[in-house]
Amino acid sequence: MARKKRGWLRKRLYSDGLTWLWCYMVKRQPDEKGGENHKRVGLVVDFPDEESAWAEVGRLGLSKYLENSIGSEPKFKELAEHWRVKELRKSGVIGKKCTESADRDEHNLDRYVLPRWGMEKALDINPVEIEDWFESLASTPQGRKQEPLNWRTIEKVKSVMSQVYTHAQRHHLIPASLNPKGRPTNPCLLARCSSSSDYEARVVEPEQMIAILRELNAPENLMEWTLALVHSATALRPEEAFGLQWEDVDWAKNRIHVRRGWSKGKETDGKTPNSIAPVAMHPTLGQFLLEWRKQSLYPKHSDWVFPSYRCKGKVPRSASTCGKDYLRPAAVTAGVIKADESVRFGWHNLRHSLATFFGSQEIPVQVIQKMLRHKKSEMTLHYMHGVNKQHMDAQKMFLDAIGGALDDRLSG
Repeated sequence: MARKKRGWLRKRLYSDGLTWLWCYMVKRQPDEKGGENHKRVGLVVDFPDEESAWAEVGRLGLSKYLENSIGSEPKFKELAEHWRVKELRKSGVIGKKCTESADRDEHNLDRYVLPRWGMEKALDINPVEIEDWFESLASTPQGRKQEPLNWRTIEKVKSVMSQVYTHAQRHHLIPASLNPKGRPTNPCLLARCSSSSDYEARVVEPEQMIAILRELNAPENLMEWTLALVHSATALRPEEAFGLQWEDVDWAKNRIHVRRGWSKGKETDGKTPNSIAPVAMHPTLGQFLLEWRKQSLYPKHSDWVFPSYRCKGKVPRSASTCGKDYLRPAAVTAGVIKADESVRFGWHNLRHSLATFFGSQEIPVQVIQKMLRHKKSEMTLHYMHGVNKQHMDAQKMFLDAIGGALDDRLSG
């Protein structure tokens, strides 16, 4: 019994060496039967005995994954750990998150929510307190950068807190509707949060894209040139473009299959189930991809389309490094941003740019939504910036309607 409460250590051989694993029991979905799970502790060469391995287990705080009984007046931390074990990284289809979303939610939970609410009784937390906390996050320096959180981030913090409550209701850890004091058991449903944001993605005009491609047009930059072209013409997300392998390019059917992502040095399942879908590849784009394949040192079917030469093609290029060293300087030359301007700009801006260009050409929103692989059209509209022909036509209708007054002014 003590072993199950504390967990246990096991050694397993991996590609990078003999490794300590910390093992613990969990109840798995959907049958709630017990099963074993584990977390990597470190290499045996770094922790040569069990005593040092257990010390590392403590330093990593892995005990948070242990099953604990939850009483009738649970603290928020207890509900959060139950959600972390059973819901955050669950398999299956219902409620499954992509790796990036799970990482983001876990970070927000550990960095913001638990330090403030972890030791509070979950049923005593009220919406007004949560709103006051949101205001504090938006006005007080936070984290490593010592800057207030923007409201978009606070919305995500609210989301993970609400997920914990909803999970607890679903598992009958708290009442489904009202607590004993007559308040909603999920106070996040009543807590308000601003959805405003001062961020406006910088859009690249077609003429500026021409300038960017010209700036990158050198034999030694063929990979970066092709990367810029692929991002600008397909609206692939950066993690999708850098996660491409040559086997994903369907030359016969003129499409690129999105089968995985690559983010933060590891392969992911992709942004959403909707995102794992083919994108169009016009023969012109296919021709340039084929030209790059002939020049690449790693042209095999299973090789990465945009490989890291430093890592001998075993992994893709780093999107952030490649963007900082190549795309951003080219954008400065093209006049998209200023050299000393502190503004977010990277591969994802080219996704916004293509959506905006399509909107200016009166392409139906449904078509743009399909190309960007958005689940909801509202998100597609968020990606379309600036003034387009429809805006101009609508304004013209109004000016025509008040044409009499305009004529009087002109004649006067």
